[in-house]
Amino acid sequence: MNLVNGEILDAEKCETVLDDLEQRILNTLGKGSLHPETVIAACDKLIANLDESMCLKAMYELEMNETMGRSYIEEARQLFSAESLRHRLRTELGEDYGDRKVYFPLLKEFSITEKICPLGVLFHIAAGNTDGLPVFSVLEGMLAGNINILKLPSQEGGLSVRLLLELIKIEPALAEYIYVFDYSSKDIIHMGKLISAADAVIVWGGREAVAALRRLVPPHIKLIEWGHKLSFAYVTEKGITKDGLEGLAKNIADTRQLLCSSLQGIFLDTDDMNFVYDFCRQFLPVLDEVICRSPQNIGMGIKSQIALKLYNEELEAIYRDRKVFKGRNCSLIAYPDKTLETAIQFGNAWVRPLPKSELTAELRPYKNFLQTVGLLCGESEREMISQMLFKTGVVRVCPGEKMSLTYCGAPHDGEYSLRRYTKIVTVEK
Repeated sequence: MNLVNGEILDAEKCETVLDDLEQRILNTLGKGSLHPETVIAACDKLIANLDESMCLKAMYELEMNETMGRSYIEEARQLFSAESLRHRLRTELGEDYGDRKVYFPLLKEFSITEKICPLGVLFHIAAGNTDGLPVFSVLEGMLAGNINILKLPSQEGGLSVRLLLELIKIEPALAEYIYVFDYSSKDIIHMGKLISAADAVIVWGGREAVAALRRLVPPHIKLIEWGHKLSFAYVTEKGITKDGLEGLAKNIADTRQLLCSSLQGIFLDTDDMNFVYDFCRQFLPVLDEVICRSPQNIGMGIKSQIALKLYNEELEAIYRDRKVFKGRNCSLIAYPDKTLETAIQFGNAWVRPLPKSELTAELRPYKNFLQTVGLLCGESEREMISQMLFKTGVVRVCPGEKMSLTYCGAPHDGEYSLRRYTKIVTVEK
């Protein structure tokens, strides 16, 4: 679906909009910046009046179970409340965001007036692995005062456009700050037109998506990358507890291992494969029970792919040094190497040995791909291991069950997004 000025447009009308896009943007820019309180008030009202049944239905169509859908809705209520959004502005841009600061530079006889302003126009290219991410990205852009152009991910399901339409109904002034186009990333002509209208291109996605955008975005247009990142658990002998293992299992079940913050696998503080096998035998029934309580609603196509991959792993195990532990609805694959990689997903994780003494050296090569670690260890170990992980490139350490849970003011991949969506302008007298 395409959304322009609060109206759903067909492909033909979108062509007319693209021909006139720069003038539309100039008209909006001529009215001054979008005030954050306008956005905050609209978001707060949207969340207060959110139609849960509509959202749950859309999420179900995207093969998300009701439990996870309801948790997303509750998370949205927290993140986009007026209190949370004001806290983000203060945290990321400072208490006096929007005010002019006047000062005299050191050893100079002139004054400087400084202010934080929007970048201007943001072109968001959202990934399809996180439901609701396109709306989240656009709202961040508007909170910083920008005009936002959104390219929907494939098979998005229409949830983003419905939510943005509701936001515009609440506050019609937002209509000219929101453009949504349903073009393919392979449509180079239309992508080029949208990129040329932007001050910055924001891409959420993996290496291939980012590499493709780098070829399209000219040097004078800023490219802001989020993801693709990998997350995992690190477990010491002291950290193996019933609650800790259930937390890891809950993350696997709830996220289906599809998020950048999802647990892909588990590194154990050992170099003994027998310890790895014993851990798998202990963790497998825990994982199986949690997944059985949280139906995955997986399509037949994905189920077939998972079955083929597991069958291949079992065949490989005959000739190679690895072992597959299968449950009713999940599996753990024990490998002797220390490779960090994406799991088969949907309840299937890898387990590998990685002694603390080798942790930094083994993970450092992945420094630009690391995000969250679910750390299960003794309290006396926590600070030391956390610092070691941060040196490898990890940006967040937390309990296993909280790996994919966010909080008000949380940075993206170790950075504050609102700072990247604004600029500092100065006037010299």
